[in-house]
Amino acid sequence: MNNNLLILQQEAINENTSPERLDELADISELAHLVAENVNSSPETLTKLAENSNEDILKALVSNPSTPTEILIKLGDKFPQELVNNPIVDLWLLEDDNPLYCYNQLTAKLARNPNTPINLLKILIQSLDYRVRREVASNRNTPIDLLEKLATDAHKDVRRNVASSRNIPVNLLEKLATDAHKDVRRQVVSNQNTPISLLEKLATDADVSVRCMVAFNENIPISLLEKFAMDADANVRREVAAGLNTPVNLLEKLATDTHKDVRRELASAVNTPINLLEKLATDTDVNVRLEVANRKNTPPSILEKLATDSDLLIRRSIASNTNTPVNLLEKLATDADVVVRRNVAFNTNATASLLEKLATTVQ
Repeated sequence: MNNNLLILQQEAINENTSPERLDELADISELAHLVAENVNSSPETLTKLAENSNEDILKALVSNPSTPTEILIKLGDKFPQELVNNPIVDLWLLEDDNPLYCYNQLTAKLARNPNTPINLLKILIQSLDYRVRREVASNRNTPIDLLEKLATDAHKDVRRNVASSRNIPVNLLEKLATDAHKDVRRQVVSNQNTPISLLEKLATDADVSVRCMVAFNENIPISLLEKFAMDADANVRREVAAGLNTPVNLLEKLATDTHKDVRRELASAVNTPINLLEKLATDTDVNVRLEVANRKNTPPSILEKLATDSDLLIRRSIASNTNTPVNLLEKLATDADVVVRRNVAFNTNATASLLEKLATTVQ
């Protein structure tokens, strides 16, 4: 390092160097980060340096208590440790318009940033804006003691985000499982840390949507599914019909459910066995039969029965189904409905000879 540069560095570091001189030194690339740290640098100089992409310069700016607030708000989330160590933060806490208590670009990102220091998160949860507290509740780095405070927050969105935390202990989930708002209780059901014993309690929740979520939870025991299959609300029974772990004996019961929406859900469910699809293909409700017709794995034997259905929508669906064999498409190609014939023409299974025949009938 030459002597001249060393002298200039000392100037850039010295807090007695005039703002005018520091502004001149800021134009020297080797000195810019030192000027950015200097508390005697003018707001204009610091603002100019904030346009730089050099990380060392930006870090220095966030550490400098003389840096304008708008620059700290813009850059603070990128360097949270430097921000929390900045003496200006202590002064902000004494002000009514403390930017850390408002919902802005800085607090929104800091609250979500997993690298935000814990002592800074402690400041953020004191914000009067629930959106800041809500984001802290979602931060995977938020410690349990802060989650406990947020679990009693006045705003349900904050408590809901606490209920979704991966760090949340079982005792806190138990508390939130009795929350007055259904959205919070629903989130408890979704949390992977929620034990079976707590799901069993939530299975008797007064709110239908909570019970529906429990019914669809892949971790619930068969005994609960059996109870849900007889639930008074059809929406709960629908979730059982759609569940991947629902045993066949319960699916068989649901195939004769009095509510068409339950049977319709079963007709579209991934794990519905073939024998039940055959039964549902003769259902009195057209929408149930339509679900069977739309499935991509419905066997050709069932599709063949549905191809003669009196309802146009059913025949149109069969004509579009890529599982429909050529011989059945040939039959549908003579259907009186032009849309049925058009769907046959667009079916990837249609042969060249069949398309030739349809060319004169499909407009």
